[in-house]
Amino acid sequence: MAELAGVNVGIIGVGAIGGALIERLLDGSVRPSDIVACEQKETRRDEVGTRFGVRITTDPREAAQCGIVVVAVPPLEVRKVLGAIGKELSERSLVISFAGGVPLATLEAALPPSVPVVRVNPNSPLIVGAGYNPVVYGSSLTEAKRNLADRFLAILGDHPVVADQAMNLYTALTAVGPTYFLPIFDALISAGLAGGLSRDAAVTAALATARGSAEMIAKRRESPDELKYITGLRPLDDALVRDLIGQAISTALSRMNAVQQEAAL
Repeated sequence: MAELAGVNVGIIGVGAIGGALIERLLDGSVRPSDIVACEQKETRRDEVGTRFGVRITTDPREAAQCGIVVVAVPPLEVRKVLGAIGKELSERSLVISFAGGVPLATLEAALPPSVPVVRVNPNSPLIVGAGYNPVVYGSSLTEAKRNLADRFLAILGDHPVVADQAMNLYTALTAVGPTYFLPIFDALISAGLAGGLSRDAAVTAALATARGSAEMIAKRRESPDELKYITGLRPLDDALVRDLIGQAISTALSRMNAVQQEAAL
C-alpha cells in the first residue's frame, strides 16, 4: 500500500462503502491524519471518528482540498456536493465518484472542465483488496492523474475499464453481486455448523468449494450449465435459482436506470 504514502484522501459520504474504503486505506500506508471524512449524520460521524481516528468534518469543501476526492454520497446528492466543492477543485485535484447511476457526463458537467474525474463502480470486497470495481476515466485526466487513479484503485482490487453506458449493468452484476453469493455462503456455513462442524471447518469447506467452482468455470470450455452434470447429486432446483438471480439482476438494473434518469435531470 506504499503507492499512496503521503497522498491526502478526502471522502465525502462515509456510509457503508465509504467506511469500507477508510478501513482498506488504513490497512496499509495511509495514515489516519491523511484522510478527511465528510459526513452529515452526527452518529455516523462520531462512529467513524472514534473507530478510525481520521479527521472528521461536515464541510465537503475541507475534503475537497485533498489530492484525491472520493464522492461516496447517494446518487441524488451528487450534483449538490459537486456544486459545493467546485471552487475548491482544479487540474491538480482528482475526483473519484463512487455514486452508482451517475454518468460520467453528468459528473464532468457539474465541475470545472479542467478537473480530472473518474467514475468507479465499487463493490464490498474492496474492504479486503479483492473488489471488482469497473472504471471509466474522464476526458481531463493527464497521464500523471491516470497513474494516481490506478494506484488508488489497485489498493481496492481489480479495476477493468468499461464503457460508461455499461455501468448500470455492472452495478446489477458486480456492485450488487456479493448479495447474491453471501446468502449461499451463510446457508452452507450454517448447515455445516448444524451438522457438528466447527465454524473454521464450515467456513473453509464453503470457501474452498466456491473457489474450486470458480476455477472450474475459468479453466474449462463447458458452460456452467454443462459442468453441473459432473456432480451426480443435484438437490437444488436449477431453474428456480437461475430465475431468482435473473430477476434480482433485472430489478437492480431497472432501479439503476431510474436513478440515472433522475440524476441526469
